[in-house]
Amino acid sequence: MVRKDVSIILVSYKTKDLTRNCIKSIVEKTKNISYDIFVVDNNSQDGTCEMLKEEFPFVKLIENSQNIGFGAANNLAIKESDAEYVFLLNTDTLLVNNAVKILHDFLENNRQVGVCGANLYDENMNHIHSYGVFLTLKRQMLKTFFMFRIFFPNEMKLMFDKGYNQQNELKSVDYITGADMMVRKSVLDEAGLFDERFFLYFEENELQYRIRKSGYDIFINPEAQIIHLHGKSPKENERKVYEYRKSQYLFLRLCYGNRKNIFWIKSLMLFNFGMNIFKYPKCIAGLFKYILNDRV
Repeated sequence: MVRKDVSIILVSYKTKDLTRNCIKSIVEKTKNISYDIFVVDNNSQDGTCEMLKEEFPFVKLIENSQNIGFGAANNLAIKESDAEYVFLLNTDTLLVNNAVKILHDFLENNRQVGVCGANLYDENMNHIHSYGVFLTLKRQMLKTFFMFRIFFPNEMKLMFDKGYNQQNELKSVDYITGADMMVRKSVLDEAGLFDERFFLYFEENELQYRIRKSGYDIFINPEAQIIHLHGKSPKENERKVYEYRKSQYLFLRLCYGNRKNIFWIKSLMLFNFGMNIFKYPKCIAGLFKYILNDRV
Protein backbone atom coordinates (compact mmCIF):
# COMPACT_ATOMS: atom_id res chain seq x y z
CA MET A 1 0.00 0.00 0.00
CA VAL A 2 1.31 3.44 -0.96
CA ARG A 3 2.10 5.69 2.00
CA LYS A 4 -0.19 8.75 2.25
CA ASP A 5 1.21 12.25 2.46
CA VAL A 6 -1.09 13.31 5.31
CA SER A 7 -3.36 11.62 7.82
CA ILE A 8 -6.23 13.94 8.79
CA ILE A 9 -7.39 13.13 12.33
CA LEU A 10 -10.73 14.16 13.83
CA VAL A 11 -11.77 13.48 17.42
CA SER A 12 -15.54 13.38 17.75
CA TYR A 13 -17.72 13.61 20.83
CA LYS A 14 -21.42 14.23 20.26
CA THR A 15 -20.80 16.29 17.10
CA LYS A 16 -22.46 14.08 14.48
CA ASP A 17 -23.62 16.81 12.09
CA LEU A 18 -20.46 18.88 12.52
CA THR A 19 -18.32 15.82 11.80
CA ARG A 20 -20.30 15.09 8.64
CA ASN A 21 -19.89 18.66 7.37
CA CYS A 22 -16.20 18.73 8.25
CA ILE A 23 -15.49 15.57 6.26
CA LYS A 24 -17.50 16.89 3.32
CA SER A 25 -15.38 20.04 3.29
CA ILE A 26 -12.18 17.98 3.40
CA VAL A 27 -13.25 15.89 0.42
CA GLU A 28 -14.42 18.96 -1.51
CA LYS A 29 -11.40 21.20 -0.89
CA THR A 30 -8.42 18.86 -0.66
CA LYS A 31 -6.73 18.36 -4.04
CA ASN A 32 -3.39 17.18 -5.48
CA ILE A 33 -2.26 15.41 -2.32
CA SER A 34 -2.77 11.89 -0.97
CA TYR A 35 -4.47 11.62 2.41
CA ASP A 36 -6.54 9.41 4.63
CA ILE A 37 -9.03 10.40 7.31
CA PHE A 38 -9.18 8.98 10.82
CA VAL A 39 -12.12 9.67 13.12
CA VAL A 40 -11.66 8.72 16.76
CA ASP A 41 -15.07 8.68 18.43
CA ASN A 42 -15.07 9.12 22.20
CA ASN A 43 -18.28 7.14 22.81
CA SER A 44 -20.61 9.84 21.42
CA GLN A 45 -23.70 7.60 21.40
CA ASP A 46 -25.40 10.08 19.07
CA GLY A 47 -25.26 8.09 15.86
CA THR A 48 -21.87 9.43 14.76
CA CYS A 49 -20.30 6.00 14.20
CA GLU A 50 -23.31 4.70 12.28
CA MET A 51 -23.35 7.81 10.10
CA LEU A 52 -19.65 7.45 9.30
CA LYS A 53 -19.98 3.79 8.34
CA GLU A 54 -22.93 4.53 6.08
CA GLU A 55 -21.89 7.82 4.46
CA PHE A 56 -18.08 7.72 4.59
CA PRO A 57 -16.95 4.07 4.45
CA PHE A 58 -13.41 5.18 3.49
CA VAL A 59 -12.93 6.84 6.88
CA LYS A 60 -10.76 4.88 9.32
CA LEU A 61 -12.98 4.80 12.39
CA ILE A 62 -11.68 4.14 15.89
CA GLU A 63 -14.51 3.60 18.38
CA ASN A 64 -13.74 4.15 22.05
CA SER A 65 -15.94 2.68 24.77
CA GLN A 66 -15.54 5.83 26.86
CA ASN A 67 -14.50 9.47 26.49
CA ILE A 68 -10.73 9.27 26.92
CA GLY A 69 -10.08 12.94 26.16
CA PHE A 70 -8.67 14.90 23.24
CA GLY A 71 -4.98 14.11 23.47
CA ALA A 72 -5.34 10.40 24.20
CA ALA A 73 -7.81 10.01 21.32
CA ASN A 74 -5.45 11.75 18.89
CA ASN A 75 -2.61 9.52 20.07
CA LEU A 76 -4.54 6.41 19.01
CA ALA A 77 -4.83 7.63 15.41
CA ILE A 78 -1.30 9.05 15.28
CA LYS A 79 0.06 5.62 16.23
CA GLU A 80 -1.95 3.96 13.44
CA SER A 81 -0.99 6.51 10.78
CA ASP A 82 1.94 5.76 8.50
CA ALA A 83 1.82 9.17 6.76
CA GLU A 84 4.69 11.62 6.94
CA TYR A 85 2.43 14.30 8.43
CA VAL A 86 -0.65 14.31 10.66
CA PHE A 87 -3.24 17.07 10.49
CA LEU A 88 -5.20 17.35 13.74
CA LEU A 89 -8.50 18.99 12.88
CA ASN A 90 -11.49 19.78 15.07
CA THR A 91 -14.85 18.43 13.97
CA ASP A 92 -16.34 21.94 14.16
CA THR A 93 -14.20 23.20 11.28
CA LEU A 94 -14.76 23.70 7.55
CA LEU A 95 -11.97 24.04 5.02
CA VAL A 96 -12.23 27.26 2.98
CA ASN A 97 -9.48 26.35 0.52
CA ASN A 98 -6.93 23.60 -0.12
CA ALA A 99 -5.50 24.12 3.36
CA VAL A 100 -4.17 20.56 3.71
CA LYS A 101 -2.02 20.89 0.58
CA ILE A 102 -0.87 24.42 1.50
CA LEU A 103 0.27 23.40 5.00
CA HIS A 104 1.84 20.17 3.76
CA ASP A 105 3.88 22.01 1.12
CA PHE A 106 4.98 24.61 3.67
CA LEU A 107 6.37 21.91 5.96
CA GLU A 108 7.99 20.16 3.00
CA ASN A 109 9.84 23.36 2.09
CA ASN A 110 10.76 24.34 5.66
CA ARG A 111 12.34 21.34 7.36
CA GLN A 112 13.06 23.17 10.62
CA VAL A 113 9.35 23.88 11.16
CA GLY A 114 7.69 21.15 13.21
CA VAL A 115 4.12 22.44 13.36
CA CYS A 116 2.05 24.84 11.28
CA GLY A 117 -1.55 25.97 11.17
CA ALA A 118 -4.01 28.02 9.15
CA ASN A 119 -5.71 31.35 9.67
CA LEU A 120 -9.01 30.61 11.41
CA TYR A 121 -12.25 32.47 10.76
CA ASP A 122 -15.81 32.47 12.04
CA GLU A 123 -18.69 31.62 9.71
CA ASN A 124 -18.74 35.26 8.50
CA MET A 125 -15.02 35.09 7.64
CA ASN A 126 -13.98 37.33 10.52
CA HIS A 127 -10.56 36.54 12.00
CA ILE A 128 -10.61 34.50 15.20
CA HIS A 129 -8.06 32.88 17.54
CA SER A 130 -5.53 30.97 15.41
CA TYR A 131 -2.39 30.88 17.59
CA GLY A 132 -1.34 31.72 21.11
CA VAL A 133 1.41 32.76 23.51
CA PHE A 134 2.61 30.28 26.12
CA LEU A 135 1.42 30.74 29.68
CA THR A 136 4.37 31.30 32.00
CA LEU A 137 4.65 31.61 35.76
CA LYS A 138 5.14 35.37 35.45
CA ARG A 139 2.11 35.73 33.17
CA GLN A 140 -0.03 33.69 35.54
CA MET A 141 1.06 35.98 38.38
CA LEU A 142 0.05 39.03 36.34
CA LYS A 143 -3.33 37.44 35.58
CA THR A 144 -3.88 36.88 39.30
CA PHE A 145 -2.39 40.10 40.71
CA PHE A 146 -3.51 42.60 38.09
CA MET A 147 -2.25 45.61 40.06
CA PHE A 148 1.32 44.74 38.97
CA ARG A 149 0.57 44.76 35.24
CA ILE A 150 1.64 48.38 34.82
CA PHE A 151 5.24 47.36 35.56
CA PHE A 152 5.38 44.76 32.75
CA PRO A 153 4.10 46.43 29.55
CA ASN A 154 5.90 44.02 27.21
CA GLU A 155 4.43 41.00 28.96
CA MET A 156 0.98 42.56 28.84
CA LYS A 157 1.27 43.17 25.11
CA LEU A 158 1.98 39.48 24.59
CA MET A 159 -0.74 38.37 27.00
CA PHE A 160 -3.38 40.42 25.20
CA ASP A 161 -2.42 39.13 21.75
CA LYS A 162 -5.64 37.37 20.75
CA GLY A 163 -3.97 35.41 17.99
CA TYR A 164 -6.22 36.74 15.22
CA ASN A 165 -3.42 37.30 12.64
CA GLN A 166 -5.43 40.08 11.01
CA GLN A 167 -2.28 41.26 9.23
CA ASN A 168 -2.18 37.88 7.45
CA GLU A 169 1.47 37.41 8.34
CA LEU A 170 3.50 34.26 7.85
CA LYS A 171 5.14 34.24 11.25
CA SER A 172 6.66 32.16 14.02
CA VAL A 173 4.36 31.75 17.03
CA ASP A 174 4.49 29.96 20.40
CA TYR A 175 1.75 27.49 19.53
CA ILE A 176 -1.00 26.77 17.02
CA THR A 177 -4.50 26.31 18.40
CA GLY A 178 -5.48 22.65 18.64
CA ALA A 179 -8.26 23.17 16.09
CA ASP A 180 -5.91 22.72 13.12
CA MET A 181 -2.37 21.55 13.82
CA MET A 182 -0.31 19.96 11.05
CA VAL A 183 2.64 18.16 12.61
CA ARG A 184 5.63 16.37 11.13
CA LYS A 185 5.52 12.74 12.31
CA SER A 186 9.30 12.58 12.75
CA VAL A 187 9.02 15.50 15.18
CA LEU A 188 6.49 13.57 17.26
CA ASP A 189 8.87 10.61 17.29
CA GLU A 190 11.46 12.94 18.82
CA ALA A 191 9.35 15.11 21.15
CA GLY A 192 6.69 12.54 22.06
CA LEU A 193 2.92 12.40 21.64
CA PHE A 194 0.24 14.17 23.67
CA ASP A 195 0.62 13.83 27.44
CA GLU A 196 -2.49 11.87 28.39
CA ARG A 197 -2.66 13.39 31.85
CA PHE A 198 -4.45 16.25 30.07
CA PHE A 199 -8.07 15.32 29.44
CA LEU A 200 -9.01 18.56 27.71
CA TYR A 201 -7.35 21.98 27.24
CA PHE A 202 -3.63 22.93 27.22
CA GLU A 203 -2.59 19.57 25.76
CA GLU A 204 -1.65 21.19 22.45
CA ASN A 205 0.25 23.93 24.33
CA GLU A 206 2.29 21.41 26.30
CA LEU A 207 3.04 19.29 23.23
CA GLN A 208 4.20 22.31 21.22
CA TYR A 209 6.27 23.51 24.19
CA ARG A 210 8.17 20.20 23.98
CA ILE A 211 8.46 20.49 20.20
CA ARG A 212 9.98 23.96 20.56
CA LYS A 213 12.39 22.65 23.22
CA SER A 214 13.44 20.00 20.70
CA GLY A 215 14.61 22.82 18.43
CA TYR A 216 11.75 23.12 15.94
CA ASP A 217 9.85 26.25 14.96
CA ILE A 218 6.07 26.70 14.80
CA PHE A 219 4.39 28.86 12.16
CA ILE A 220 1.01 30.34 11.29
CA ASN A 221 0.44 30.30 7.53
CA PRO A 222 -2.34 32.71 6.44
CA GLU A 223 -2.49 31.27 2.94
CA ALA A 224 -4.38 28.30 4.44
CA GLN A 225 -7.89 29.27 5.56
CA ILE A 226 -10.31 27.35 7.80
CA ILE A 227 -13.64 28.24 9.41
CA HIS A 228 -13.89 27.31 13.08
CA LEU A 229 -17.46 27.20 14.34
CA HIS A 230 -16.89 28.29 17.94
CA GLY A 231 -19.74 27.52 20.31
CA LYS A 232 -21.28 24.81 18.14
CA SER A 233 -19.90 21.91 20.15
CA PRO A 234 -21.19 20.95 23.64
CA LYS A 235 -21.63 23.90 26.05
CA GLU A 236 -19.40 24.78 28.98
CA ASN A 237 -20.29 23.22 32.31
CA GLU A 238 -18.64 22.80 35.70
CA ARG A 239 -16.79 19.69 34.48
CA LYS A 240 -15.22 21.73 31.68
CA VAL A 241 -14.22 24.45 34.16
CA TYR A 242 -12.54 21.78 36.29
CA GLU A 243 -10.69 20.30 33.32
CA TYR A 244 -9.55 23.72 32.10
CA ARG A 245 -8.19 24.75 35.48
CA LYS A 246 -6.57 21.37 36.13
CA SER A 247 -4.87 21.48 32.73
CA GLN A 248 -3.72 25.05 33.39
CA TYR A 249 -1.99 23.85 36.55
CA LEU A 250 -0.58 20.78 34.77
CA PHE A 251 0.90 22.91 32.00
CA LEU A 252 2.73 25.17 34.45
CA ARG A 253 3.88 22.22 36.54
CA LEU A 254 5.17 20.15 33.62
CA CYS A 255 6.82 23.00 31.73
CA TYR A 256 8.24 25.09 34.58
CA GLY A 257 7.92 22.96 37.71
CA ASN A 258 11.54 22.50 38.71
CA ARG A 259 12.44 22.12 42.37
CA LYS A 260 12.78 25.90 42.71
CA ASN A 261 9.39 26.78 41.17
CA ILE A 262 7.00 24.01 42.21
CA PHE A 263 6.10 25.57 45.58
CA TRP A 264 5.26 28.87 43.89
CA ILE A 265 3.25 27.22 41.14
CA LYS A 266 1.14 25.29 43.63
CA SER A 267 0.65 28.31 45.90
CA LEU A 268 -0.24 30.61 43.01
CA MET A 269 -2.76 28.21 41.51
CA LEU A 270 -4.40 27.43 44.87
CA PHE A 271 -4.81 31.16 45.48
CA ASN A 272 -6.10 31.73 41.95
CA PHE A 273 -8.62 28.89 42.12
CA GLY A 274 -9.73 29.91 45.61
CA MET A 275 -11.07 33.20 44.25
CA ASN A 276 -13.77 31.19 42.42
CA ILE A 277 -14.81 29.00 45.36
CA PHE A 278 -18.29 30.53 45.63
CA LYS A 279 -19.00 30.27 41.90
CA TYR A 280 -17.82 26.67 41.47
CA PRO A 281 -17.57 25.14 44.97
CA LYS A 282 -17.41 21.46 43.95
CA CYS A 283 -15.07 22.19 41.06
CA ILE A 284 -12.66 24.24 43.19
CA ALA A 285 -12.73 21.70 46.02
CA GLY A 286 -11.74 19.03 43.51
CA LEU A 287 -8.91 21.19 42.19
CA PHE A 288 -7.56 21.82 45.69
CA LYS A 289 -7.55 18.07 46.33
CA TYR A 290 -5.84 17.38 43.01
CA ILE A 291 -3.05 19.92 43.56
CA LEU A 292 -2.44 19.07 47.21
CA ASN A 293 -2.24 15.35 46.40
CA ASP A 294 0.01 15.89 43.39
CA ARG A 295 3.39 14.47 44.33
CA VAL A 296 6.00 15.99 42.03
